[in-house]
Amino acid sequence: MKATVDTSVLIALGKLGYLKDVKKLFDRLIIAESVFEEIKDSEVLDQVSGLIKGESAVVVKSGRGDLQGMLAFNLGKGEAETVALALETEADFAMLDELKARRLARRFNLKVVGTLGIIKSLIDAGLVKEDPESLCERLIEQGFWVGRELCINVLRKV
Repeated sequence: MKATVDTSVLIALGKLGYLKDVKKLFDRLIIAESVFEEIKDSEVLDQVSGLIKGESAVVVKSGRGDLQGMLAFNLGKGEAETVALALETEADFAMLDELKARRLARRFNLKVVGTLGIIKSLIDAGLVKEDPESLCERLIEQGFWVGRELCINVLRKV
């Protein structure tokens, strides 16, 4: 399986220390060139670079500037290119957190998953042993916008 991934997902998973484990869920992560530019000054750059060097991730520029431009009217540059690349590459998933981006991606019949969905998949696969309360606290402390109770409920869902 392959997935395109937006900035917020890379940063959240990287800060939690679980970005390296995503390669156990997906064969290939496709990182839009604009997303890579957005993380160049972040603390997760080394982790992302490690995925690229290990060939679990690739940085790609969208060849559909027209589609990307249209999407950028409603989305940020990284989100627009992430959605465009998901369509171009026929990705199995688009990893997006922003509600507007998720809704737009679904209009294109893309399967969407966000940070919490990825963490839940990692928990279900036995790759994360941390309890949902601690994970949610750490997410919120790093500036991730989610209600504590909603976060816990999503991560505990059976």
